[in-house]
Amino acid sequence: MLQGLKKILLIITVFLIIVKTTIGVAIFLYPPLPEDDNLSISPKRLIELTNDYRQQSGLNELKPNARLTQAAYNKASDLLTGQYFDHTSPDGRKFSQWIKDVDYQYFYVGENLAIDFVGEDELFQAWLSSPQHQENIIKPQYQEIGIAALRGKYKNHPTIVVVQLFGTRVLGEQEQATLDYEPLNDLANNYFYHQSWWQKFLSLDKLDRINNQLGYALVISLGIYLALYRPQKNINQINIKQPIINRYQAKIFRE
Repeated sequence: MLQGLKKILLIITVFLIIVKTTIGVAIFLYPPLPEDDNLSISPKRLIELTNDYRQQSGLNELKPNARLTQAAYNKASDLLTGQYFDHTSPDGRKFSQWIKDVDYQYFYVGENLAIDFVGEDELFQAWLSSPQHQENIIKPQYQEIGIAALRGKYKNHPTIVVVQLFGTRVLGEQEQATLDYEPLNDLANNYFYHQSWWQKFLSLDKLDRINNQLGYALVISLGIYLALYRPQKNINQINIKQPIINRYQAKIFRE
């Protein structure tokens, strides 16, 4: 029983060492994002800033739409995965394709992008300073909005990518506008929808915390194993305290 328990502990210890080493290499090659409040952009706050500015300009308020929000998440995810920052992807997909993918039947659509900002007000002012971005914000034809802000790594540095989508559904489309700022699908299932298992593993924000927990488990497992460890006596070892008997036994054995 004790011998079996020691074997199990030894296997667990070796397994933990292998996993911890693997995660250590992953952290070295792909450091997890720091838990920093500066790396936080609120989509809800950006919608409020957009609507406040539109109201000051005498325009209608944009209603949050779940399908546009979903499309924004998908586009932001693709920006981080593909390591590009453009309205059109390297394979030629226009921004409107992400809107079509979520079955948003539009008449007008527009997109604003942002990266490497640490606050909503600073980001929004940068949009207003750009004629093309400001034109989207104050375009009277738009009726709905969806925004995604995803933390990730771009060009080897932690950042946040923001995608702001504007839209107006075609006449006759009866879709309930929702005040829910989350995407249609669960983010955990959708955000990495086209990534490999290795990319998902390396993208975990809590990778360093997992590594620390594995360290504690390794210490406990190794400690228990060492506490139960008892070296086995070699039954073939000659008893030097009884040389006469040993020589006699050896003599009998040769005879």
